[in-house]
Amino acid sequence: MDKNVKDAAGEQYKNKVVWNQRGASMEVNNSSGEEQWSVTHYSGSNIKITPSVNSELATNNKQRKVVNDEFNLIGNTKNTFIGGDNIERVVGSSIRQSGYSNPEQVEAMKEWKAQYQPVAERNSMFRTQVGGVSYPNGVVTPENGTRDQNPAKNQELYRNRVRPGGHGKAKMTEVPVVDNRVNQVASLETFELPTAQFQVSNPNEEDYGESESPSTENGIYEPTPEHATLGEDIKRLQDTTLTPLEQKIFGDGAHVGGDTQEFTFRNVAINIGAAINDYPSIRTNPKGRAIPGSVNVGTNAGSFMKVEAIPSVEEVDNSRFPVGTRSTTVGNRDVLEVGSGGVQIKTSGSMEIGATMYKLGANQIHINSAEGVYIDSPAVVSITSRNKISLTSNKQVLINPSLGVQNNIQVGGAAYLQGETYLHHVTAPQEIQTTELARVFAKLLKGLSFECTHTFGTGDSTKASGTITLSDDSNDKHVQCEDHPHNFYNLPLRLTTHDGDIAKVAEGENINVDGFSTPAQAVANGGSGATPQSSRPSSPRELVKQSPNTLLPNNRLLVTATGALKQASAQVEKFGSFAKEQLEAPRDAVQSLIPGPGQSTVDLQAAGTSEMA
Repeated sequence: MDKNVKDAAGEQYKNKVVWNQRGASMEVNNSSGEEQWSVTHYSGSNIKITPSVNSELATNNKQRKVVNDEFNLIGNTKNTFIGGDNIERVVGSSIRQSGYSNPEQVEAMKEWKAQYQPVAERNSMFRTQVGGVSYPNGVVTPENGTRDQNPAKNQELYRNRVRPGGHGKAKMTEVPVVDNRVNQVASLETFELPTAQFQVSNPNEEDYGESESPSTENGIYEPTPEHATLGEDIKRLQDTTLTPLEQKIFGDGAHVGGDTQEFTFRNVAINIGAAINDYPSIRTNPKGRAIPGSVNVGTNAGSFMKVEAIPSVEEVDNSRFPVGTRSTTVGNRDVLEVGSGGVQIKTSGSMEIGATMYKLGANQIHINSAEGVYIDSPAVVSITSRNKISLTSNKQVLINPSLGVQNNIQVGGAAYLQGETYLHHVTAPQEIQTTELARVFAKLLKGLSFECTHTFGTGDSTKASGTITLSDDSNDKHVQCEDHPHNFYNLPLRLTTHDGDIAKVAEGENINVDGFSTPAQAVANGGSGATPQSSRPSSPRELVKQSPNTLLPNNRLLVTATGALKQASAQVEKFGSFAKEQLEAPRDAVQSLIPGPGQSTVDLQAAGTSEMA
């Protein structure tokens, strides 16, 4: 009994009325503090209304039918225990909202996001002003500083060079003589010969063009002022603004649940979080890294590694968000089976998939990236195909450090080899070449007859003319022949005055131009000597078609004669889209379920429920 009632009345009132029949009984208790109304059925089923609880017991089945609408309002916690199965069939839509009791909490969450937006943008900037922009919905970090020296010079290049101070090229000073005393053809003593020197050198600006690095990597840059007081500003914002908003958002805190098993005949739309975290999740600098990009031929260095700039992408931790997190822990195995409609997983942040072994299988796989694709393994990267492996690029495909080919190699264009070339056999068209002039001493052969004048002694009587016929060969190497060259068969060759001209010729014939194929020189019979410097072409040679039907399959629209990229390759078609309207479509179906200002979670103004409100 209520103690206050006893004190107020000074005494306890006792009264009970019981109406009893065979099928059921009804009881009304009017006693002070124990007021109760109850109905008890013959089977034991009963309904009781007491000051502390309303209870109902159905010893068998219970059925309820509401012809129109039903509204339930529970001020605190609802607990349901079902000893068997829970089966719920909904002909129309099924809507379930949790985590808040009024639309002001949703508006407070939107306000929290707006207050933290400037902090998230500052956090997405680079800590030093190296230039770049963060994604998505990011901001620009300016470039303010000094780039490092071009790292292309940090290469050791080994070449046989002409020794400084010596002869710059081989030069014949006089016609070599071969007689019974000397063989100047073999000794080369009639030539001024340059002496070779095995040198190590580095590329210079003449080779790679610019003294500073093409990227911002390893440069010296000013600190980004937006990062200077970021930590203090976040703490101040948390104390003054975010904490009060979080208290308004969460109230007494969230309720946790247990297991859920669902079968949905049609579709399911789930919205987790009162707002979407679309803060910047990456920052990218289009020229943030420098890597070896290609092997080029320079006039000074010869073959060298050209360093090029590539985008640098960094993750931004803007995951600090009070709502919208879904965490699933599966103790053993998680199985997802989806029909032919497919699976789409899209996020404005990063995605991580980790496993002891990762298997991916499909009829066709597309991997597409705007800022680069990286495949790395400390052990091995193996790419195997039963049919073809095709590597296609608008630029040179760089292989570092070396390339090994087990069987054959076919090259449709030219090849520049700065190192030694080791060949067991050569197959090439023959070319008739001509030696330099040579002075040769020989002998007269037996049986040779010639007219001459002989002189014996002194005076006119000692002279006589006649024909002499040799009865034997004359002495060796006492007869001077006319200076003359010789023809011989050889590989088609083009010789330069010294090794430096090889790189100049190759560069002049566009060995460095991506998208062009440098053809072989025509066989030039009868040539000799070095290629004059004036004959080096400075632009691609004019093409002459073999016939009007000759095809030119190379895409000459991709690059200019200097190798500049004119247009990118066609992108691989993507399946699915990150278009905003498609990204927003799933949450639009649920967004309308979040009440706006002035709306209650459940419309309690329906007929018969106004007193509950």
